[in-house]
Amino acid sequence: MNVDRRSFLGLAAATGFCRCVNAAVSADGMDENLSVFVSDVHVSGLPENADAPRKRLERFVDEVLAMRPRPKRVVCLGDIAYLHGLPEDYAASKPAFKRLEAVGIDLVFCMGNHDRRSAFREAWPGHMELSPVPGKVMRVVSLGTADLIVLDGLQGTDDRPRTDMGPGDGKLHGDEFAWCKAELPKWKRPFLVCSHFPIGELSYKPKKGGKPVTLGSWLLKHAPMCKGYIHGHDHRWRPEWVKKDWKASEILRTVCLPSNGLWGDIGHAVLRTSGDRAVCSLEIRDFFFPREPETSARPAAWQMKVEENRGQKVTFLYE
Repeated sequence: MNVDRRSFLGLAAATGFCRCVNAAVSADGMDENLSVFVSDVHVSGLPENADAPRKRLERFVDEVLAMRPRPKRVVCLGDIAYLHGLPEDYAASKPAFKRLEAVGIDLVFCMGNHDRRSAFREAWPGHMELSPVPGKVMRVVSLGTADLIVLDGLQGTDDRPRTDMGPGDGKLHGDEFAWCKAELPKWKRPFLVCSHFPIGELSYKPKKGGKPVTLGSWLLKHAPMCKGYIHGHDHRWRPEWVKKDWKASEILRTVCLPSNGLWGDIGHAVLRTSGDRAVCSLEIRDFFFPREPETSARPAAWQMKVEENRGQKVTFLYE
């Protein structure tokens, strides 16, 4: 049966279809099922460092504010700071993030390997108090039809010298893993997990012997409502998957997001949740390595990589 547009809209209104589609959009234009993920903004507060990452963060904020409907939340997957996690770095990036907060967009942060919890807490008081594990930057966030579990994989201590960039790899802390073991196996709704670090780096090693536990295989075995994993750190768009063992048919889809501020793929991702899935779509802007050229000359391979990435997405099914 062929139905013209006017007839379709009339039928939709009569059946309540339009109300279902728009139910997640609030009166202030926020879509509960819409989230934006950004990673590795690397903003510096020191005058001797280039201000290009700060300008890219401002451009990102402009793009988010121009979205209609607007996302309910923006999730920053760590490396908020440039390299050393200095208080000046967080002060430099805060005005841009506050523009999002000013219009009602929720801000969710991860810790990256270049971050420091103490400097972050000073710049963003109250955020660490939302953590289910004291002393960690963790969160439980509704994404509309699914939930988001934010993990803190930052190693090292905050009393390292100002010029120390921190340990490069992540880890699954014992108190984090204890919370995961207690809560995630009984979770009732589909959920995604995110951290700054690749899932292969998040493993828990008991201090008194015992076999190390890797997060990916543990989630597949013990957390049936976990439907995917999102991370940053590697500055590139890279969908992958993990299995709990070689013979198992189940996979957990993962995706690495580009950097918004430094080398590699440059961009962010938009996540939309619906009744049976969450779709993570790449918004690619650029590629350069190790830095942007000072002239207009660009290697052809750089632009080709941008074009090949355009329109990429990863779907996390709830089934």
